[in-house]
Amino acid sequence: MKRVVMPATETDLTDLIKREEAAIFKTSTGEIFKRIGDLLIEAGMLSRSECEDASHQAQQNHRRIGETLVEMELITERTLYRYLALQRGVQFAEEEELVAKADPSITGVVAPKFLERHKILPILREGKRILVASSQLEPTVPELAQVFNAEEVAYCLVTPTDFRRLQMAFDLSRPGAGVKTPTSSTNRGARDLLKTSEHQEALGITLFQAILLEAIAHRASDIHLERYGERVRLRLRVDGDLHDISKIAITPEQYLVIINIIKIQANMDIAEHRLPQGGRFSVLAGGHSYDLRVQTQPSLHGEHVVVRLLSKEVKLLSIEQLGFPQRLANIYRRLLQSPSGLLLIVGATGSGKTTSLYAGLNILALDATRKVITIEDPIEYGIDNIQQTQVRPEIGFSFADAMRSFVRQDPDSILVGEIRDPETALEAIRASQTGHLVLSTLHCNDCVDAVQRLFDLHVHPNSVASELLGVFAQRLAKRICPYCRQPIEMKPDIAKEIFPRGVPPGFQCFEGKGCPQCDGFGSFGRIAIVEFLPTNREIRKAISLQPPLDELRGIAFQEGWVPMREHALELVQEGYIALDELPALFQPEQLRPYEMPV
Repeated sequence: MKRVVMPATETDLTDLIKREEAAIFKTSTGEIFKRIGDLLIEAGMLSRSECEDASHQAQQNHRRIGETLVEMELITERTLYRYLALQRGVQFAEEEELVAKADPSITGVVAPKFLERHKILPILREGKRILVASSQLEPTVPELAQVFNAEEVAYCLVTPTDFRRLQMAFDLSRPGAGVKTPTSSTNRGARDLLKTSEHQEALGITLFQAILLEAIAHRASDIHLERYGERVRLRLRVDGDLHDISKIAITPEQYLVIINIIKIQANMDIAEHRLPQGGRFSVLAGGHSYDLRVQTQPSLHGEHVVVRLLSKEVKLLSIEQLGFPQRLANIYRRLLQSPSGLLLIVGATGSGKTTSLYAGLNILALDATRKVITIEDPIEYGIDNIQQTQVRPEIGFSFADAMRSFVRQDPDSILVGEIRDPETALEAIRASQTGHLVLSTLHCNDCVDAVQRLFDLHVHPNSVASELLGVFAQRLAKRICPYCRQPIEMKPDIAKEIFPRGVPPGFQCFEGKGCPQCDGFGSFGRIAIVEFLPTNREIRKAISLQPPLDELRGIAFQEGWVPMREHALELVQEGYIALDELPALFQPEQLRPYEMPV
């Protein structure tokens, strides 16, 4: 029997570069390969400094450099495995191309436990040759040749996520997996679900796992499950945009089963389908733990579901990595050293406010001389050396209740997840007045609008003027994929709107054309567009007089406030974001150059 190593890659990201050493490493067969980091640098996928930073982090956290590079979002899992295949001289394959030519019937020849243990999947028989997909770098399963009476076993390397997706695809394509259940009316809902057969339930679980793996593979932040009559729509939010996923076909009957499974796992009432519900649960997928936040919403054709995915193993980014300009990053760090006062980060829902606060918490956690307490809803990420608390509205423990309790715990800094009502706003101001640094968020459009929002929450203008340290406002833009970025011509209508007096000389813009690294989306991750409202003597004086919003904005502009539009244009010029995206991020008035009120 002749064994051909065509494609072999690693099983789990944690086991991924097991034998990596200094400049070279040796496999169990005695072969010597170049280090993966050096390969990525030579290919232009990484800079030397990025690789060194990742290597340092990996050593500190006792992790492999490959998984650290993926966690830092410097490369994708797919890119990592593509270069691992190149490193070993084997073939790399993607799930889509293997599914297109796979013969699922041959998978059933081998016991599922055997395939799972060895992380292999028989894909196709070609005469006396068997093609096998594996997420292992060095799979050795000679038994396969005997089972299939083959002379040659060719291995192709796939990512751990694609391996699970292949398993799901084969499970769903087996005879009987896609059999429709008897047609039921739209309004039978939970009653029918309670009568779900074991086969339906197993199929529903498999479908939901397949949906989760698709979301993880595409770096999705949210899963949207919707039903319109007899049509079920599955969409994933990637880098802020929703994309239809048609490869997973779901019938209305299967949809009801999936909703039921999600509700059970999220500890929600499966018999209640007339009212919105919320819940959460955790799953292990692709070797990583995810926290899933679930929200259901009744609609004309049944319940719709949104599932937000949060990786428990994602490393928090630094202020600069989030996209803060260096000048504003330095201001943020300086304000975190303040003994007291109120520091706000504001923006719309989903604009990354909490992530920016956590970047600040990471800095505070390094100071052993300070005690930091948080009250959050929910606690999104756990941070060492920070005392984190969850609100419990069902038992009467709110943000305001926590604040009143916190000041008796002798903290130096307090984080309030959100100021959403007058009572919380008042307690935040009181805490800052009694010598505590208070960090929090507000929902509003820009820095100056945050001051008006505090007035709306019945905070006295003099209290705002005396306690407000500063306000950061931000929103998130899609980051152009660095692997397929290309310069483009500016569209005349957008140019006219943004530059009414003419495009500045030398101004250029870019877009991502789509590539395997970004799954064809043209974007990879997101970056913050930021502005800052300082609070010097003139601005404090203006706040205490509670002027109209436009007048306060004019004073702030004179005192150094730079509108968010300017940072956005810097990012466009530097090739981080696309100019075409700005109209979706800013109102028409905000896109035009700021002019002082007359």
